[in-house]
Amino acid sequence: MLIELELPGLVTVSKVETSDDLNHAKIWITVMPAGEHQEKEVLKLIGESLYKMQGELNRKLRMRAVPKIAFTIDHSEEYADHINKLIRKSKEQEHD
Repeated sequence: MLIELELPGLVTVSKVETSDDLNHAKIWITVMPAGEHQEKEVLKLIGESLYKMQGELNRKLRMRAVPKIAFTIDHSEEYADHINKLIRKSKEQEHD
């Protein structure tokens, strides 16, 4: 469904979390190139199509309760990169 939206840049689904009762699903996405403006634009476009996507899921999935979907930006890769840089910097300082 995301492919049909013609989103700017590359958007990938990095993980999906569902509530225990399957009433809610949080979909984590990664946007490349990263940047606050790009991420906001992607979330805006997804938000405009959210009702249509939810309806399509409701028709296609044969479940008692189809999760209500919500999208959020996944910054875990950026955070991991930042931590790795700090660790490398710390090791370099130890060797100096």
